Amino acid sequence: MFFRFIGIALIVLLSGCSALKDTMDVRKPTASVTGVSVKSVSTKSMTLLVEVKVNNPNSFDLKTADVDLDLLLNEHKVVKINQPDVNLSLPAEGSNSMRLPVTLMFDQILESVGGLPDKNGLKYVVKGAVVINLPVLGDFDVPVDYSGALSMPKKLDMFF
Repeated sequence: MFFRFIGIALIVLLSGCSALKDTMDVRKPTASVTGVSVKSVSTKSMTLLVEVKVNNPNSFDLKTADVDLDLLLNEHKVVKINQPDVNLSLPAEGSNSMRLPVTLMFDQILESVGGLPDKNGLKYVVKGAVVINLPVLGDFDVPVDYSGALSMPKKLDMFF
């Protein structure tokens, strides 16, 4: 009876180790900004959409916990994009995207950048992290670093 109990305990222990090994075989997700676009422009402000894509290479589903990004215009930090409790579902071996709206006041842009942008537009950088919630292991940061340029609306030529 005692040896039978030991045998069953070993089988349960070894199968538990196998399941734990599969759970602990965690590959690091990746996050990237896939684009920044102008959603709307008014006389006082501009709203941008920052699209962030998160890839999950694991064989189990994950969720995001937080997004914490900085937006820099012409190398000056203009705004912090902080979305706590985003809770974006990341399917196993798949990806998902989110669009984060950011409204910038033109006086804020001019003050931060120090004048009007050059003819090529506004150079921007989005950097920070998307926080992923991993079962058992807790939360960890996935870095994001992206740069590009936004075309600024041109003045309309007036014909008389």
